[in-house]
Order: sequence, then C-alpha cells, then structure tokens
Amino acid sequence: MNIYAMEILLQGTVHIKATSKEQAERILAHNCSNTIHGKDKWLLNVPPSQRPRASLSSTFAAAGSVVGANFVGVSKRTIRAAQDRWPRNWEGLRWAYEPLSNEYELVPVYSADLDVTTTAFIRANDVDEAEAVLAKCNQSSLDLSTERSRWFSRIALDDKGSSHLPIALSSALYLVGKSKGSELSQTWPEGPYLGPEFVTWADEFL
Repeated sequence: MNIYAMEILLQGTVHIKATSKEQAERILAHNCSNTIHGKDKWLLNVPPSQRPRASLSSTFAAAGSVVGANFVGVSKRTIRAAQDRWPRNWEGLRWAYEPLSNEYELVPVYSADLDVTTTAFIRANDVDEAEAVLAKCNQSSLDLSTERSRWFSRIALDDKGSSHLPIALSSALYLVGKSKGSELSQTWPEGPYLGPEFVTWADEFL
C-alpha cells in the first residue's frame, strides 16, 4: 500500500466581527495568503455574538484538486511534518476586544465563502485508486472541528478497518481568499450597527 499526496481546494465560510464592512474587508484582505493551523481554535460553531474577531465555520466542502497539482508518492514521515505546528498569523484575532466584552457582543458579524488549500494524503495501491478516493471525498463535507482528530491524524491511513475514506489532511490551511462570486456581507444582526468603532493595536497591522 502506498501513500499519495495531492494539493486540494476546500471551500468554507469565514466570519469577521467588525464595526463596519470596510474594517471587515481590511481584516480579511490583510490576512489572506496566510497559513493557519487547523488544530487551533479557528474552526468554531458558536452564536454570532460569541464569535472572536476572525473565525472559520468548521464544515468545509472538498472542491477537488488544485489546478496543476499531481499525485506524488510520499512517506509517513512527510505526513508527520505536514501535521506539525504551523504559523498562526491570526492569533490576535481569535479573541474579543478584552476590555469591551459587553459592548463587543453587539458588534456585527460579516461572512463570506472562503477558498482554502491544504495537502491531502491518501492510502492507495496506485494513482488510479487514489484518484477514486479523492473523487469520493469531493462528494462529501468535512467537519474539521469535531472530527479534527480524524482528518489531521495519520490514524486515518493506518486503520484499514475504518468506515472512513483512507485520507488525511495537512493541518496547514492556506487562506487563498474569497471564493469566486462571494462578497463579505453582514450576517448578524439584521439591523445596522450604531455603536462605536472598536480598534486595538493589533488592528493597526491589518
């Protein structure tokens, strides 16, 4: 049995808490082209008022291989390295503005579809079988939060009796940008925000 690697595209939803759409656009624009760690607390399913300044929904759709990518045979050592710790460039955005807790809960949430790439590792006899596994994966949704120990672990490739597909992911999630045709829009609350603009020292670098 061999292990093949392929760069794949995932599509999910990004949520940004900001006092204006312009601020949300600025936060997203300055943080795309960054890599985050899939095992960190970026992937959340919480009420809008409790979201941090930037987060991702935990469920992603597999959208096929990255254009121009090909299957490459790899060793298990490669998988271990790909699931190690990666940069967390959004670290300061995983929390609310601490001194503003009550007011912060009223800050709107802006959301958009987001393209993310990562490396898929597939256990297969040959490339044709690996392609078939990836094709099945593309027909399903991936919950990277509640099932993170399944997707970001080599166990998925070792457990031959598992009902899951023999596929694991690199925990390095590269944020490409908004999906084609998607724009940031206010998804919570329904009415306009009338409070003050919240900016911290971290926002100055966004």
